Amino acid sequence: LRGVLDTLNCDIGASECHGMLCGVLCGGPQFDRDIWLRHLSAREDLTLFESGEAEAVIEELVNHTRNQLDRNDLTFALLLPEDDRALDERARAFAHWCRGFLSGFGLSGIADLRVLGEDARGFLEDVERFGSLAIPEGDDEGDERAFTELTEFTRIGVLIVRDDIIATEDAANA
Repeated sequence: LRGVLDTLNCDIGASECHGMLCGVLCGGPQFDRDIWLRHLSAREDLTLFESGEAEAVIEELVNHTRNQLDRNDLTFALLLPEDDRALDERARAFAHWCRGFLSGFGLSGIADLRVLGEDARGFLEDVERFGSLAIPEGDDEGDERAFTELTEFTRIGVLIVRDDIIATEDAANA
């Protein structure tokens, strides 16, 4: 994904891209790939995304992420650097993921957050804070444990937001 984003001169990394996609997908079933790609790439012309490797990678990312979010088996995972990477690099990517998630959720068109339950609204406030966390220096074991807890909290929070949106839509369609 990083290579495709670089080739297409996108200013964001893979983690932020994935966060943005998750935010858009959590906002409801009206996913508009073109709106997401325009926001992602900061360009109106999307022809670079419509052929070859770029199209394949983007479609795979969308399908994989959507499948993870739609399943009820808790397989959803944030796209972050591997655990063997330095903690500061992973923490920076996590902050970018959080900013991307909020950006994507804003794109989804949810105008009134009161449709969400209290837990989901609180989670969105937490994600906003996570997007500006101080990045730890070094690889302290306590920092590593805290990072793992934050990412797990975020992973579950995304699923809570998704479930709230689905429940709201189901109630509106009943």
